Amino acid sequence: MATAVLRLDTRSKKTDVYPIVIRLTHKNLPKMMPTGYKATVDQWDKKNLKVRKGYQNSTRVNAQIGNQLALANDIILRYDYQLKDMTVYELADLVKESINGSRQEKKEVISLKKSTTLSDYGRKVITMYNQSGQYSMAEGFEYAINSMVNYSGRINLLLTDIDEIFLLGYEANCRSKGMKVNAFGAYLRSIRRIYNLAIKDSTTEVSKEHYPFGQGGYSIKKAKTKKRAIKTDYLQVIRDLDYQHDTPIWHHRNYLLFMFNCRGMNFIDLAFLNRENVSEGRLKYRRRKTRRGESVKDFNIKLNEEALGILKYYLNQRRTGNLIFPILQDVIDSDDESYIYKKYTERRSTHNDWLKKIGKDAGIPVTLTTYVIRHTFATAGLHKGVGKNVIGDMLGHTNYYTTEAYFDDFDKEVLDDAADQILS
Repeated sequence: MATAVLRLDTRSKKTDVYPIVIRLTHKNLPKMMPTGYKATVDQWDKKNLKVRKGYQNSTRVNAQIGNQLALANDIILRYDYQLKDMTVYELADLVKESINGSRQEKKEVISLKKSTTLSDYGRKVITMYNQSGQYSMAEGFEYAINSMVNYSGRINLLLTDIDEIFLLGYEANCRSKGMKVNAFGAYLRSIRRIYNLAIKDSTTEVSKEHYPFGQGGYSIKKAKTKKRAIKTDYLQVIRDLDYQHDTPIWHHRNYLLFMFNCRGMNFIDLAFLNRENVSEGRLKYRRRKTRRGESVKDFNIKLNEEALGILKYYLNQRRTGNLIFPILQDVIDSDDESYIYKKYTERRSTHNDWLKKIGKDAGIPVTLTTYVIRHTFATAGLHKGVGKNVIGDMLGHTNYYTTEAYFDDFDKEVLDDAADQILS
């Protein structure tokens, strides 16, 4: 005898939001059929096999999963005499066809009513950004969409369902999980961008009246980051660390020191440097991060003795793509630019892992990252009397506010020192 029952499929250990499925059993073999909804253990009523009242749109969701279960049981009854000759997979296909057919009928009835989901429209936005080569932005959209869909428990979360109350709940959920304000704030800015594009898109039903952000709506929070700069004395400690020549950690120390000497260079720029960028003791390159913006930053840096010494070692070796450093030499010739970017992000993560190890070896009190090196260069400049506008230009910043964010802790130190002099 075949049976069908609703279940919360909690087999995965990698998430706390689980799919609601129809557990189809035939000839003692089970087959899980997703309903399109997800829920946490607390949101699922195990006794009554439905979502609890606290679940968003619980009445509608229970009606829809209940309808899918009814269709499954109807198929079991209709094919009662043929079941003995069918496998559970064949039975599942019939159930799936029945459910899809029911959905199609409903679509035809409400064909004039638009319903833009976050997942579908988000995918459209991600595709556009990938096509323009803005892979980091596209990746950010994907993370944000997944985070919000997981919170809602609904794959078909509508953009118009994301209102101020929904966003306040999402924020509370992120905080309860210990998520940093700037982390979920970045996700929310990605969602805001998707929402803005949907409003401008005539193919959607989303309008300004639905907009949940801004004045009178939800305000995205932003926390000040902890001090990232370290004293330049630590750089000498790093230089003095006894690492074996040509080992991974030796190379990553070289990358660190080269980036510091080249005005706090970004790791992505380091990874893509080639021999043509070096000429007559200078490093000339265009910053990749802003290369598609209106203000594209070109660098022309005088190489100091330490930077030239590091370059001498790497320029003695020929690499694919004429690259200076071996970070991407095995993938740089790929025709798939998105694949190259994916490998870059993996190797950036590896680089930061090595920096953590170097930082511990040097006794640095903060986690050493590429951003720490960049902030250290900027702060060292201020300590030596270089103006903020000049430092901002050296870093490649295209607006004043980005530079100011680097120096909040430094300004506090200056004020504290001044107060000490007055009060002493």
